[in-house]
Amino acid sequence: MSAMEMKAQYTQLYDHMAQSNDLKQMKTFGHVMGEMMEWFIQNKPDVAQDWIDQLESIKWKNYLTAKEADRIVAGMVPTAPWSREKWLAAMTQHELPTEHEPAYNRCALYVTMCMIMSDSGDTLPKYIESDKLFNAVHDLAVDKLTDKDGVFCVRSYFGL
Repeated sequence: MSAMEMKAQYTQLYDHMAQSNDLKQMKTFGHVMGEMMEWFIQNKPDVAQDWIDQLESIKWKNYLTAKEADRIVAGMVPTAPWSREKWLAAMTQHELPTEHEPAYNRCALYVTMCMIMSDSGDTLPKYIESDKLFNAVHDLAVDKLTDKDGVFCVRSYFGL
């Protein structure tokens, strides 16, 4: 069977399972996917990690992978003030939570805070003392990510 035929057969089987609402079929599919993931974890851990990162999205309303976050922040103009590592250190220093399930994961918060600083980094210091700026940006980002009307979506905002 060619790669194209295998892909078509996989898609057909997945669609059949997904549309059936049959728990037995879902468990069979999940078992096979688990075996595949186990193989990848043992043989291609970087690929497995990428897939696990994507699967994490089922837990969050606003979600980004680390690779997506790094790519987004690298393209910000003006540049963002923190790398992910420096941001995480500052979050720890300020004793701020990095995630709020199910609203947002840490990468969505990181990118949103960088977006706020990139967009308003000249304006905010005019009104907020420097020792309170990081916390203020954190709170503004949390406001966006937990907004009651749910309009803000970090993935849509950045075209993902």
